[in-house]
Amino acid sequence: MRTRDAVLDYQKTIKDTETYEKDLDLTEPISALDLEVECTNGATSNKGNFISDIVTKAEIVDGSETLGSLNMSQLESMHFCTSGRMPALFPSEWGGGIQRHAVRWFFGRWLWDPEYSFLATKFKNAQLKVTMNKAAIRAAGDTGFASGDNIKLTAVAKVSEDLPAPTKYLMTKQKESFTSTSGEKRIELPVDYTYRMLLFRFWKQGSDIDEIISEIKFTLDTDRFIPLNRKVKQLDAQALAEFGMGELKHDMFASDSEEVRLLFNKEPVVALWNWETPMNVFCNMHWAWSSQCAPAVFLHDGTAYGTDVKLTSLEKGHALHATLPVPFGRLDVPGDWFDPTPFKKMELVLTQATADATCEIVTQQVRPL
Repeated sequence: MRTRDAVLDYQKTIKDTETYEKDLDLTEPISALDLEVECTNGATSNKGNFISDIVTKAEIVDGSETLGSLNMSQLESMHFCTSGRMPALFPSEWGGGIQRHAVRWFFGRWLWDPEYSFLATKFKNAQLKVTMNKAAIRAAGDTGFASGDNIKLTAVAKVSEDLPAPTKYLMTKQKESFTSTSGEKRIELPVDYTYRMLLFRFWKQGSDIDEIISEIKFTLDTDRFIPLNRKVKQLDAQALAEFGMGELKHDMFASDSEEVRLLFNKEPVVALWNWETPMNVFCNMHWAWSSQCAPAVFLHDGTAYGTDVKLTSLEKGHALHATLPVPFGRLDVPGDWFDPTPFKKMELVLTQATADATCEIVTQQVRPL
């Protein structure tokens, strides 16, 4: 097999609320798409506001048909689950600093999978679309992302040559998004294609994923077959054992005991050190859990320091962006995956335990070409 990188665009300037569009007119199989987005922080700071938030949707479409659709947080989490390695994430809250997130959208079980890849020629007009909203968390300005056209997007197709044309790819889509309340939430899923895995995102700063949704049940034909009926707390432990922990560099701007948003939801560990702070100011950690931490910033006599300072950290944990992967069998063995076509109805039943959290359900299925 011969491989090459097809650069679709390099650091193309994107407006604050623009949707980038690019025809996928390549004739060879695409094993993955690499997307990199960077943007400059406002002059003062940009607290708890990440590139992951402002890329609200990445899609592959063919006219009105959606062939794949994820937001950046979901893409970053799927990258980790697929490759076993963290994407290149560099969150920063520093005034004037540049944030840069790079992620790989896989169409196969791994990069250069010879059996599963996307072939644009099987569709009339396949396109990549990436939607931005710089003000998704906070308005652009001195304490958000900087005003002006400073979003830069790079897109690269990882193309394979000298292979038979693929007959299928892994189609990854957000199927549902809702705000949690209480009681059961029932969501019907399609029974058209084989499922490789589900990815759940249960996010609310200050809550663990299992405190938001306590149980997940997967039922077919009204309990004729129940392949999954588990506590989220146990599914999370299972995911940690299978996928492991991740780590990243995180530049914070905070004062003593200020709550700082983290990218890892579960068991975060944060190692801090000073960066351009007064020599008589020291830093440590008060606590870290549930997608947040509180730095300890103090003077040599132990007095709390109430002025924001630049802190660099090594953040480590699991449940990136408060996500939970639930695979069907071994991820690299198609025979293990779940075929729903013998059934007429498939439902997820989620037990809600905390209100006002963002809940998203992503499916990954085998899509014939």
